[in-house]
Amino acid sequence: MKNLIKGFTLSTALVIGLALSSVAQTTPTNVTKKERPARPELNLSDTQKAQMKANREADRTAKDKFEATLSADQKAIQADKSIHGKEKMEKLNASLTADQKAMMKANRDAAKENHDAFAKTLSPEQKEQFGKMKGRMGDRMGNHRMGNHRMGDHKRGGKKTQSPTQSNN
Repeated sequence: MKNLIKGFTLSTALVIGLALSSVAQTTPTNVTKKERPARPELNLSDTQKAQMKANREADRTAKDKFEATLSADQKAIQADKSIHGKEKMEKLNASLTADQKAMMKANRDAAKENHDAFAKTLSPEQKEQFGKMKGRMGDRMGNHRMGNHRMGDHKRGGKKTQSPTQSNN
């Protein structure tokens, strides 16, 4: 009787093990991130799409390389949900080494160069469409975050703009 129970337990374990291994084989090990379309409203050429993708990948690689140099304390600052925006950047910058600051600046400069190089490939129609897209985002951000302030005024001390309906009284 004991041998029958052992055999039954062993065969059950074998069946479960085989089932798990077949599930593991059918589950993809590296799920690829779904790429978003490359701005369909811009009618980009294949070369422009490839350049945009290369720029994105270069930015991602540089960011990963930079984040690999961060200490546990610096990573904790980045992950801290209680501070945001400028305050978070100031706190992180204060903790960076000179090499990390240089790497961050180089990454920022390279991203700007890539963006400028891509912008030079756009036709006038594409530039106009791109400007409209950026304008819509700016309008949404301005209305949401800054109330009656113009975009960018927070950098100049929060100078308020005057709407045409307001008077100088």
